[in-house]
Amino acid sequence: MIVTELDDIKAARIALKNKLKTLFKHYDGKIRWDEPLTRYTSLKVGGAADMMVFPQTVPELSSIMKTIWKHRLPYFVLGAGSNLLIKPGGIKGVVIHLKHLNHVKLLDGNRLQAEGGLSYPKLAIFAMEKGLTGLEFAAGIPGMVGGAVVMNAGIPGMETAPLLESITLINEQGISEKIPAETLSFSYRTSQLPKGVIVSAVFALTSASRESIETTMKTYLKRRQETQPLSFSNCGSVFKNPPGLHAGRLIEQSGLKGYRIGDAEISERHGNFIINRGGAKAEDCLALISKMKETVLDLFGIALQLEVKVTGQD
Repeated sequence: MIVTELDDIKAARIALKNKLKTLFKHYDGKIRWDEPLTRYTSLKVGGAADMMVFPQTVPELSSIMKTIWKHRLPYFVLGAGSNLLIKPGGIKGVVIHLKHLNHVKLLDGNRLQAEGGLSYPKLAIFAMEKGLTGLEFAAGIPGMVGGAVVMNAGIPGMETAPLLESITLINEQGISEKIPAETLSFSYRTSQLPKGVIVSAVFALTSASRESIETTMKTYLKRRQETQPLSFSNCGSVFKNPPGLHAGRLIEQSGLKGYRIGDAEISERHGNFIINRGGAKAEDCLALISKMKETVLDLFGIALQLEVKVTGQD
């Protein structure tokens, strides 16, 4: 890319920021400009957000989405940032953080309604306290409900989609839509959902004793603690498991455990995890991902598919 192209890209980014400041001049909620995103992701790398907002109510979110739609602004929805790698140039446009939409309630029968910004482990604990089983696996998934739905989060043999009854989202026009789960398309660690922001989901669970639920939950958590590098910042599983295989095992068999670029390292404990030893950069992590993909393809002829979401500007 020649210098004039870089200058044009930089000028366009500055113009977008100025436009955002004009459009949201009278916005009453909290706005953070040029906000470093390292503090919002579990891997602790990446650039800044041009503008970050933290809607506290669904009507407030709806208003934000209407402005975004009217002016065709780029936007990105951020939850816990637990399966996310943000590029060095950060995210242009509006970053919507859902941390305030974090309520949960028991509906009639065995159904729970959880807002999109609620911690998935907290939802699992709430279900346990109500004597409802099905979400025990979620106790070890460090994300939010909205992200768990979008990613169809889970562990081997367990995932989110089968537990869903419906979702409610604010679409790109700022209109609320309630969508039955059976009309949605889910697959392994992904989904095909309408564009917008998931503000809540209804989970249909079954009754069980708190003791049995807690025992199952502790079993899942113990296995996670034994097999994953939880003492380091990481982004969770980097790659999806190929059918009938384990990405971590393929990477281990490639001799890549412990391979390091800068302060980014392929975990010695689990080959499908990249850890941040303190000063890793997004560029280091992206280079490691390329190394992992290329090595496994060369040795085994298997093209690994990303599970971690890579987003942002170079």
